Amino acid sequence: MKGKLKLISGKRIESPLSQMTRPTSSKVREAIINILGNELEEASWLDLCSGSGVMACEALQKGVKKIIAIENHRETAKTCKRNLIEVSNTMDHSIHVEVKCIELISFLKRGPKNKKIEFIKNSQSPDPKFDFIFLDPPYESGLYELAQELLISKQWIKESTTLICECSTKSMPRIQNGWKLLKEKSYGNTSLLFLIPNQALNCFDDTDSMH
Repeated sequence: MKGKLKLISGKRIESPLSQMTRPTSSKVREAIINILGNELEEASWLDLCSGSGVMACEALQKGVKKIIAIENHRETAKTCKRNLIEVSNTMDHSIHVEVKCIELISFLKRGPKNKKIEFIKNSQSPDPKFDFIFLDPPYESGLYELAQELLISKQWIKESTTLICECSTKSMPRIQNGWKLLKEKSYGNTSLLFLIPNQALNCFDDTDSMH
């Protein structure tokens, strides 16, 4: 019997069977949505280690137009895709959703010009970057620091990108060079770090940083 997760709107989506997955709690999801607010409208969202896709589903319901979700576990990735498609079907505007079953670091190393990403292949703009990136790997995985580095070195970000890291309050990841902390919030054992590019250390050539 598959479990169900409930979105802030009350809509229910599938919960993955895998015991490895730790869905973002409703309290934390609500906090993220409240903090980001109207900035989500028309934005693009990269969901790293997306699990059931529950956070990406919340973002969709708040007006995000383009989502790529990365999930390494095949069955969980299928659940994520079903959830995102089901939520996007309830929206009254066109949405682009892709779910990639791939290991996080190998995906990031390819950079955003990667031809495996459909919307980049079909896009008018040859090098789209993401407005919001949500990073929620297994807490003890050691992936936070490397992912932060690759997001900058492989140019996944623009000047106005916000990176949201969900992490354990007991073992907060280091903030890598190139990022700075905008906001930190804690909810029991879970903390959220909102990071933005450190303008002094990054060089941006994007003309599309207005959104």
